[in-house]
Amino acid sequence: MNTRISKRSAVAQGFAPFNSSRATHGINFGYALPDPVMFAKLPWPDAFDERTGVAPADLPQYTDAAGLPELRTKLALRYGVRHDQVMLMGGASQALQLLADGWIDPGDVVLTEDPSYLGALGTFSIAGATVVQLGLGADGVDLNEVEAMLQTSARVELFYTMPAFHNPTGHQMSCDHVAKLAALLARNGALLVQDLVYAELPYNGPVHWLAPGDNVINVHSISKVAGPGLRVGWVLAESDIINRLAHLKRDGGVSPVLLISFWDCCNQALLTRT
Repeated sequence: MNTRISKRSAVAQGFAPFNSSRATHGINFGYALPDPVMFAKLPWPDAFDERTGVAPADLPQYTDAAGLPELRTKLALRYGVRHDQVMLMGGASQALQLLADGWIDPGDVVLTEDPSYLGALGTFSIAGATVVQLGLGADGVDLNEVEAMLQTSARVELFYTMPAFHNPTGHQMSCDHVAKLAALLARNGALLVQDLVYAELPYNGPVHWLAPGDNVINVHSISKVAGPGLRVGWVLAESDIINRLAHLKRDGGVSPVLLISFWDCCNQALLTRT
């Protein structure tokens, strides 16, 4: 996929992404990793036993920038994508922040519907983007307005949307319409970012959304489902996009304790195909 990266993203590529899995095979003073032997005999609640596939000594430790490998594998199986197309985040907000860091420079254009989620508008605006909001119809955004914007501005980097249970309207958008939007953006080298934090909460049958791939990036979160303080989200996208985001994520990964809480206690149903 040929999309222009931001200056922040270009700088980040010069640093290796945080990789705790590889670092634990030796003593790495650069990462300041504590000796896992210290943690081996810590008492843990039953929920944190080895049924999860994660050793108790690894629970208080850093994890990879892309997230706990075992949970990435579970999510990949759930959504029918590859392991390298999944990245765990400290909630959907961190995902939006890293996407802004990776693709937005001051003066770039972000398109979205009118109205749209205030948190996303703030994130893109702080990154220096010119946010342009377009009309929202029964199926979704007016594609003619999108095409006109793409023809008049060479700096449109992405379109942000919430196609399932749109915030703040609650609107459900046509999957076919969103697919046409994605194709239109792809022809102009722009991304489609689907914020799907409410997509798995339907009352009347399953909700369908556009699968990740090519220029489509999907952002999910458990925070809005099980509790906002959990701060666990994930991104599904092409592996080159995941790799770029991992380079930008300069922390020690999402807490394994938090991830295991999500995985084994809070919402096991989200990780099991029915």
